[in-house]
Amino acid sequence: MGKLMRAAITKQKRFYIDRLLQTGLFHDSAALKQWTVSELRREYEQYGIRMKKRGE
Repeated sequence: MGKLMRAAITKQKRFYIDRLLQTGLFHDSAALKQWTVSELRREYEQYGIRMKKRGE
Protein backbone atom coordinates (compact mmCIF):
# COMPACT_ATOMS: atom_id res chain seq x y z
CA MET A 1 0.00 0.00 0.00
CA GLY A 2 2.89 2.36 0.67
CA LYS A 3 4.13 2.27 -2.92
CA LEU A 4 0.66 2.93 -4.30
CA MET A 5 0.15 5.87 -1.95
CA ARG A 6 3.53 7.35 -2.84
CA ALA A 7 2.78 6.98 -6.55
CA ALA A 8 -0.62 8.65 -6.14
CA ILE A 9 0.86 11.57 -4.24
CA THR A 10 3.64 11.98 -6.80
CA LYS A 11 1.11 11.98 -9.63
CA GLN A 12 -1.05 14.53 -7.82
CA LYS A 13 1.93 16.82 -7.17
CA ARG A 14 2.95 16.60 -10.84
CA PHE A 15 -0.57 17.57 -11.90
CA TYR A 16 -0.66 20.66 -9.68
CA ILE A 17 2.90 21.71 -10.55
CA ASP A 18 2.18 21.40 -14.29
CA ARG A 19 -1.02 23.45 -14.00
CA LEU A 20 0.61 26.15 -11.89
CA LEU A 21 3.48 26.45 -14.36
CA GLN A 22 0.96 26.81 -17.19
CA THR A 23 -0.55 29.85 -15.48
CA GLY A 24 2.69 31.76 -15.97
CA LEU A 25 2.67 32.88 -12.34
CA PHE A 26 5.42 30.42 -11.47
CA HIS A 27 8.59 29.77 -13.42
CA ASP A 28 10.61 27.51 -11.12
CA SER A 29 9.39 23.92 -10.95
CA ALA A 30 12.20 23.08 -8.52
CA ALA A 31 10.71 25.48 -5.96
CA LEU A 32 7.21 24.06 -6.47
CA LYS A 33 8.52 20.52 -5.92
CA GLN A 34 9.39 21.58 -2.38
CA TRP A 35 5.73 22.38 -1.64
CA THR A 36 3.34 19.87 -0.14
CA VAL A 37 0.32 18.58 -2.06
CA SER A 38 -1.89 20.69 0.20
CA GLU A 39 0.05 23.85 -0.57
CA LEU A 40 -0.03 23.13 -4.30
CA ARG A 41 -3.76 22.39 -4.24
CA ARG A 42 -4.51 25.56 -2.27
CA GLU A 43 -2.58 27.72 -4.73
CA TYR A 44 -4.20 25.96 -7.70
CA GLU A 45 -7.69 26.49 -6.25
CA GLN A 46 -6.96 30.14 -5.47
CA TYR A 47 -5.83 30.66 -9.06
CA GLY A 48 -9.00 28.99 -10.32
CA ILE A 49 -11.12 31.28 -8.19
CA ARG A 50 -9.21 34.34 -9.42
CA MET A 51 -9.74 33.28 -13.04
CA LYS A 52 -13.50 32.82 -12.51
CA LYS A 53 -13.84 36.28 -10.93
CA ARG A 54 -12.04 37.85 -13.90
CA GLY A 55 -14.28 36.00 -16.32
CA GLU A 56 -11.43 34.13 -18.01
